Amino acid sequence: MPAFTVSRTTQIKSDPETVFAILSDFATWKTWSPWLLADKDATVTLQGDPTAVGGGYSWDGPVVGAGEMEHQELHPPSTAQSIGTMHAELRFTRPWRSQSEVDFEVKKGRDEAGQEVTQVRWTMRGSLPFFLFWMKSMMVSLMNMDFDRGLRMLKERIETGDVASQTVVNGIVQCQPYYIVGKSGRSTLADIGASMDDTFQQVQQSLADAGIATDGQWLSVYDDMNIKTQTLSYTSGMVLDEGTAAPPGLIARSLPGFNAMQITHTGRYEHLGNAWSAAHQNLRARKRKVNRKLPGVEFYLNRPENTPPEALVTELYVPLK
Repeated sequence: MPAFTVSRTTQIKSDPETVFAILSDFATWKTWSPWLLADKDATVTLQGDPTAVGGGYSWDGPVVGAGEMEHQELHPPSTAQSIGTMHAELRFTRPWRSQSEVDFEVKKGRDEAGQEVTQVRWTMRGSLPFFLFWMKSMMVSLMNMDFDRGLRMLKERIETGDVASQTVVNGIVQCQPYYIVGKSGRSTLADIGASMDDTFQQVQQSLADAGIATDGQWLSVYDDMNIKTQTLSYTSGMVLDEGTAAPPGLIARSLPGFNAMQITHTGRYEHLGNAWSAAHQNLRARKRKVNRKLPGVEFYLNRPENTPPEALVTELYVPLK
């Protein structure tokens, strides 16, 4: 059986006791789990005391499959011992049977500014069914991305009391053709926010300098993504009339129409990975394949300059074969 280990970390501006209390309460997981949010029809059932050894939760849904997680060991942090650990057993029953060990460690630490934070490490060890041995590298890369999304939501849940990320699966629609003037870039997933902010500022300035109004439809087109290196290339810009000349430093490109899975995300741009993941999970559940020859597209329906982060609305389109 192909064994794997996934481990990711984050820093949370809170004390270890508070972090551990929320993390070890399975009743909170539906608010920050990177998987459950992709399946609004999933049934989640708490088992026993979700904060105690022997307690847990189970799930069953058409997109996320079925399984359960159960506390095996809980060692909360204390005044004498500032490190807390949680050990749980994760069992999947659908789409295939497997079992993994899940561990969390929380401990005091300091961020780059020297402020006290809680460091959280999330680790999972398990094995894939033998017939999926060829997918091990990709599966580990995808799980790393899932863990990063989950820790990002856990951090926001603890620091603000909520997670500004709501995903609606609209289904398969026709994405219309568009003519775009913008600028291309390449970035890692970790740096995509800063990279795209810089790109949008350059495009907006170039359009304004050319006397072109910048109050139109803004979007980003993703041409490729390397799952292993977690890098991607993109073009960000604005929809203009076909044939409009691109100002110096910008490019023009035509986007063809195509059938696509459409997802609407409301909330912070930092959580847009949740919507992309939901799109791909729902497509797999429907046994539909992505057309890798066409780009994925994000349309920004309002602007961050005059919209609270939790109210930002983005539509995503994943092209289909």
